[in-house]
Amino acid sequence: MSERKTISASKGLFHKDFPFVIPSIYRKVVDEYLVELNLLSNQSSFKIDGIFSYGLIKSFDIFTKGYDPSNHKVKILQSLCKSCDVEYSVLEQYSKVILSITEKNTLNDIINELNINDNKTINGIKINDLIHKENYYSRLHSIGVYELLEIKEESNKDQEEKEEEAVKILTALGFCENRVVKDIALYKSNIKRIEEAMELIKVTSEETKRKQTKKPL
Repeated sequence: MSERKTISASKGLFHKDFPFVIPSIYRKVVDEYLVELNLLSNQSSFKIDGIFSYGLIKSFDIFTKGYDPSNHKVKILQSLCKSCDVEYSVLEQYSKVILSITEKNTLNDIINELNINDNKTINGIKINDLIHKENYYSRLHSIGVYELLEIKEESNKDQEEKEEEAVKILTALGFCENRVVKDIALYKSNIKRIEEAMELIKVTSEETKRKQTKKPL
């Protein structure tokens, strides 16, 4: 993190680093991530950790589903991070490590370990860097925990129970319960909206192709 940047300044840097046209359906998504990263980069009490990193990378991948060309997706995220003085390489590393850990252990196991010894290292990274308690809150923390729980094979738990588990974990980390509940609900709603929008685009595109290939009488 370096000197404070305005959102306008970050936008200018982003478009300079990624000088390509972004389709209208994804433009608002990109703008929202830029604003979020800019605001966080200006918060001295914010620290990048594993659950934030996974939440950012995973949600960005979901909300840019169908982006063409697909290889631009990573370039966009890298440019967003660069424009806000956020190290993409750190995000990527933390995200991969916490994903690999939670595939074998529960998040509660990791938090319990954190409470016992926050200097312990996992894959060369301090556990306190993977899950940082009392961090400055971002909705991407909630998304990170929610998505990490989604990949666990917990067939005995329904969706509501998994969401309750996510809320418990996040409040144990010092985050406000009301904000967490609202952000998870909004995230789920946004996923549904983007899926519906993509389906509409697909149907419209197929219809257009049919009209173009239809032979004249």
